[in-house]
Amino acid sequence: MKKFTLISLILIASLLLGGCAAPAATQAPTEAAPVPPSQPSATTAPTTPPEPAPTTQAASPGEQKLLLATTTSTQDSGLLDYLLPDFEKEFNVEVDVVAVGTGQAIQLGKDGNADVLLVHARSQEDQFMSEGHGVRREDVMYNDFVILGPEEDPAGIKGSASAADAFKKIAELGQTPFVSRGDESGTHSKEKSIWKTAAIEPAGSWYVSAGQGMGEVLTMSAEQQAYTLSDRATYLARSKQGLDLVVLVEGDKALFNPYGVIAVNPDKGPQIHLDLANQFIDWIISVPVQEKIGAFGKEEFGQSLFTPSSTLWNEANPSATAAEAALKVTGSVDQEMSWSEEEVRGMETIDIESTNKQGEKSTYTGVLLSALLEQAKPSADATTVVFVAGDGFTAEIALADLMGCADCILSFRNQGGFSSVLPGQPGSLQVKDVIEIQVK
Repeated sequence: MKKFTLISLILIASLLLGGCAAPAATQAPTEAAPVPPSQPSATTAPTTPPEPAPTTQAASPGEQKLLLATTTSTQDSGLLDYLLPDFEKEFNVEVDVVAVGTGQAIQLGKDGNADVLLVHARSQEDQFMSEGHGVRREDVMYNDFVILGPEEDPAGIKGSASAADAFKKIAELGQTPFVSRGDESGTHSKEKSIWKTAAIEPAGSWYVSAGQGMGEVLTMSAEQQAYTLSDRATYLARSKQGLDLVVLVEGDKALFNPYGVIAVNPDKGPQIHLDLANQFIDWIISVPVQEKIGAFGKEEFGQSLFTPSSTLWNEANPSATAAEAALKVTGSVDQEMSWSEEEVRGMETIDIESTNKQGEKSTYTGVLLSALLEQAKPSADATTVVFVAGDGFTAEIALADLMGCADCILSFRNQGGFSSVLPGQPGSLQVKDVIEIQVK
């Protein structure tokens, strides 16, 4: 396995270009640029580093090469070093890894500069697929995000049940820095969604947009004794190296962090190795590899850094997943679906206004019902959708009406669970505690 961070790829490209240029005149060495101060003085815009290029090093005789674009968390946590040597040995494939933010990894796929993606921003992944850039997506695993900060916790966020409430306290204090990835990664996307829930547009000298990977942001946050959002796996891996930050907020369902693997569309060009991408996907979602993912970190940290979640693993472990399933789509569909509440909350959400049964207008946050149904793929002859509540109450609506509704959602309840919110529809369709959506 070859690992290529963004910086190393740029250096390699620079050396190659320099080797082809004419010799330059000898110059006196220049002084190194000064190191910026550790304390931020103003909000900085995210930097947009040059796009990494795939490597061109020749493979060994009989060996094939697969280009994997992935998020920094899979590399910084040590997961790739743990998994990929087995794949390379078993299939005689050399894996070149480009570890960048999820947004950059997805852009590499759009540009045809990767064969397969391993990322963690479900809304971006779904958009990638719907636009035809990918031909196959599978769930792989999940973990969670945590809010970190200095042990003295000047904003007083420790133990907050809500990530949004914690962010509000940090912004209201406006003194202790908050370091953002600022790189359109999966972590940055999650951070932005939390600020949106908190109804805050972060700005000011306290808010630092780093434009860096998770490892670098953790280093900056520790140096400045700042708050930040991190995936748990990278934090635990860095904590073994003496990272001077502590977990202050965890457990909010909004901090759920699912990962998916995607094969890039071979129509991008002959450089795309769809056969190797599918081979990799089949391998990483297989039960033996899923079990290995579930074991990663247990010996060193006393807990798994990632939880397996592929369809094959769930089918092989029904007892492990049945208790977690909070919502199902069943009936006349190509693929019956089930999700935990954390998984649903991790999907792309929208805010809508609707009038409740008491005639009061409120704002609701949730997931489009049409998007949930699209994942299950209703059969061509299906005509009706039935909402089933936990107490057995049911309500039905025409499938065509629901699929054509741009603001019909499954909203998140404050006490947990879901309610159907369908603006303009009869009040009987506003069902509390929806646990199943039947397609007939």
